Amino acid sequence: MMIVLLGLLAFSQSQDTNIYLGMDVNIAQFSRYWDKVYETSPSGFRTSQGCHDMKHWYQLYEAKTDACVNRTFRLRYQFYMVRDYDVAITRHRFEPTMRIWRDLYAHLVIVPAFYKKDDEVGVGMAWRRGSTDWLAFYAIAQAFDHNFSLMHTPQGPDNDPFRRIPFKFELDARGELRWARLRFHAELGTRSAQYLCWPDSIQYVWDRDQDRSLAWGRLELRPVRNLWLGARFGWSGNRSQTLWPGREGRDTLTADTLRDLWFEPFISLSPTDRLELRVEHRIWDTRRDMDSLTYFRDYDVLSTIASWHPLPVLLIEAGYQRSWRYRYNNDTLIPEPWSGRHSQSRLLFNLELRLRSGMILAIKEGLEMDFFPRDLFRSPHNHTYVSLHLPLAILSKDKQVKALEDF
Repeated sequence: MMIVLLGLLAFSQSQDTNIYLGMDVNIAQFSRYWDKVYETSPSGFRTSQGCHDMKHWYQLYEAKTDACVNRTFRLRYQFYMVRDYDVAITRHRFEPTMRIWRDLYAHLVIVPAFYKKDDEVGVGMAWRRGSTDWLAFYAIAQAFDHNFSLMHTPQGPDNDPFRRIPFKFELDARGELRWARLRFHAELGTRSAQYLCWPDSIQYVWDRDQDRSLAWGRLELRPVRNLWLGARFGWSGNRSQTLWPGREGRDTLTADTLRDLWFEPFISLSPTDRLELRVEHRIWDTRRDMDSLTYFRDYDVLSTIASWHPLPVLLIEAGYQRSWRYRYNNDTLIPEPWSGRHSQSRLLFNLELRLRSGMILAIKEGLEMDFFPRDLFRSPHNHTYVSLHLPLAILSKDKQVKALEDF
């Protein structure tokens, strides 16, 4: 019994071994400038990569293109891949698009996967005004090929068909004015029902229902000249519930619900055209409810950055980051690994090249600031992140340069 109790109290998420995770997430995300360039370009590629810990890299790849076949038909393509501790997603999304009337479009969504059971297909409608403003709605059937892929799978642990496949409803929007920018994306997943087809075994027969939803976005406002303020946010929920029938009606129910919410307000002041002063504060909460344990993680991350633009092609940034992290198992505080401190701090230096071709390269380096100056000189390196943006637009060189200058 004591061993079971200690096991429950020692539970943690895989990323908890990284005590700098909160600060790393802040610098791994793309800046507001990068988001604007990528979102408003018809085609492009960008990646963000960095050091998580001694064993893991963080890797994010995104690419998109919008090929115009004629005045009526277009082919849109999006690629997304992320490797982040327990998360491993690779997605290709094709959208044959037909113009119905003026700025109104109809979409067919095809998302093929290596395992056919993960294929997705759907339809959508969208209003688009150029590449800066749009409102799109999609209805997508997930895992619609799952049961078909099991056609020749014998009864057993690998045969887990759906009674009710999951659907996903997406809302994707962006809008821009001279004094405001809005970006919003939401996915509402419906509840699915799945069962294990293995009638000869009592131990492994189960019924499962689950659903997933998420939302993220960004709001930027400019109340006066040279001042921007707003916030980023993200939320995701993943819920599963499995019923294990037992002997004499003693059924066992296992449940696992993971919710992740973060909110990052910011304020940016530009005293001159070449200098920007920025403050960001991320509030990040993660909660996991299981049938035998509740895990909760509370993160606060403060980032203060000064950006200097000495040359049109060069951006230099320097700043300070500090994070506070508290984790609980059933309201019991979990001790922090390594140093035992619940707070971490570091200096941050960024170097960014913005070439006229549209290529952007950023290198971000953290320097240890706890127990300054001893730890700074003994072990200064505190994670490095690199970001790259490349234009992929099928445009002449002159048009690419003009489009970049308009930003």
